[in-house]
Amino acid sequence: MEKNLKIKTPDKHTIYGTLRLPDKGKAKTLVVHVHGLTGSPNEHFHYNGARYFTKRGLASFRFGLYFDAPGARQLQECGISTHAKDLNTVLKFFRKKYKKIFVIGHSLGAATVLSSDLSFLDGIILWDGTKSIRGPKRKDFVYSKKLDAYILDWRMQTIMSKKMYKEWAEFPLPKDATKNLTKPLKVIVAGVGRLIDAGKDYYRSAKGPKEFATIKGAGHTFNEDGTEEKLFAETYSFVKKYSK
Repeated sequence: MEKNLKIKTPDKHTIYGTLRLPDKGKAKTLVVHVHGLTGSPNEHFHYNGARYFTKRGLASFRFGLYFDAPGARQLQECGISTHAKDLNTVLKFFRKKYKKIFVIGHSLGAATVLSSDLSFLDGIILWDGTKSIRGPKRKDFVYSKKLDAYILDWRMQTIMSKKMYKEWAEFPLPKDATKNLTKPLKVIVAGVGRLIDAGKDYYRSAKGPKEFATIKGAGHTFNEDGTEEKLFAETYSFVKKYSK
């Protein structure tokens, strides 16, 4: 069963999301999906993942960090801190409704999760989490004086705020981003992706219970045959273990 929810933010925006519940019984554990940059809550691994988890007795909530609907945020107005605050709002909304809450962060969603208030959650799963863009200037990020924003050129052009660029550049390196983390962490990397080393650093630096997995043959968005199912299985085993 699915319910479309609208959650108000403290600054009077609206978060649009979909809560999916098991067909039988009441779930005690909620899995929250946080998408990456230019992503959406309806990307195949979030959409299908919600169904995978609810078939196994978990509830899932996937929401848009920006959305085409009244009162929703727009990407060009957001930074990582904006996303983290909205995730906090979501977690506060659900905290008393579930015994355990686990949060999945895909790509830039990893930075969103790690920048949020971790006291609201019980475990973190990073799906091929991204890293800081500090370092040499990237050719795919072009500043436009006319727009006073960055144009992100990833097969199609997207407007990204200066705030997002600045906060992404200032986001800690993976080895520093998890060095004080004591919550259970599972890092899952794409086997043919570019973020394996970043994932290993996230994993090594974490201080609490932790697991690491590689999905062989998978690219960053887990489109390859069979990789999505392996991603879900690795995620579910971790959630089940730490839901007890």
